[in-house]
Amino acid sequence: MAELEDLRDKINEIDDRILNLVNRRAKIALKVGEEKSREGTTDHFHIPHREREIIDRLKDLNKGPFSDSMVEVLFREIFSASLALERTLRIAYLGPESTFTHQAAICQFGHSAQFIPQQGIDTVFLEVERENSDYGVVPIENSIEGMVNATLDRLANSSLVICDELKMDISLFLLSKLKDTSKIKTVYSHPQPLGQSRNWLNQNLPNAEQVVTSSTAAAAAMATKDKTSAAIASQVAGELYKLNTLAKDIEDRPDNRTRFLIVSKRPAIKAKKNKTSIIFSIKDEAGALLKILKLFADRKINLSNIQSRPAPQRRWEYLFYIDFDGHIEEKVTLETVEALKSQCMFLKFLGSYPSKG
Repeated sequence: MAELEDLRDKINEIDDRILNLVNRRAKIALKVGEEKSREGTTDHFHIPHREREIIDRLKDLNKGPFSDSMVEVLFREIFSASLALERTLRIAYLGPESTFTHQAAICQFGHSAQFIPQQGIDTVFLEVERENSDYGVVPIENSIEGMVNATLDRLANSSLVICDELKMDISLFLLSKLKDTSKIKTVYSHPQPLGQSRNWLNQNLPNAEQVVTSSTAAAAAMATKDKTSAAIASQVAGELYKLNTLAKDIEDRPDNRTRFLIVSKRPAIKAKKNKTSIIFSIKDEAGALLKILKLFADRKINLSNIQSRPAPQRRWEYLFYIDFDGHIEEKVTLETVEALKSQCMFLKFLGSYPSKG
């Protein structure tokens, strides 16, 4: 017991020092903000690339036992709390509260930001375009179900740019007021989670009606009202709506991940490793897409993603969405985009931003 008390005393002493250092850091951060405002050296109080530099440096120094990802989580919370002393970041996201997009937004910006739920992807973009929010967080791609078409369509006609990305493991839970799956007649969820757990549902609830909702959180809310139903949502949603967990990790593949985009009016400054996204249309003729791909191959530029999407309001015409390595500030990237313009009927630069692998 004496040894345990000694260890606890040491922890208390370290905690006291951490508290003192965190407050000292916050005071200096406030002075930095005051100096930037006085000199007019930035057009915004939030400087993402500075946060990124700090995290990269700390990861290089990290020797454990905390993992690099845990170090990032800890310091993003410090950034978030420090920034809130100056002004709270406003983050629009696909809501309501407890959706996977909400969780991604918290992971990116920390709990001290103000999170503003939106009913649809379109309104997330509108909130940022109208400067009611500083950033927007939207899903773009799932490892099982593929691209989120509503986000692709909005990127094509928005003035916003992609300034960052975030990838998050997705664990799906079957939630209900019931305690017995045999009594479930209806399953509510967003189309993506329904698709991600299709095989599980066919095997375990083959007779249950599947009803699409606007979000996983909305599905959880519906499950609280319908006493013969269940929702597919996050564990957080289950806790928020006080639902029973009837099954967990029901996604059809264990590597179920969703990629989220951070959109803003301000472009991202070049990082160590970067990604650029564009969307374009080409003539409907033989070899047109091959000519586009050859521009990348000739410059030895890696393509990490290519998707086609029917062009809105133009029958049998298609938009192509491409992610590729590089930043628009780099000569080879800029030259490639300029060369693409001469081959495309329409081309829109969507942003260059830090690549998360």
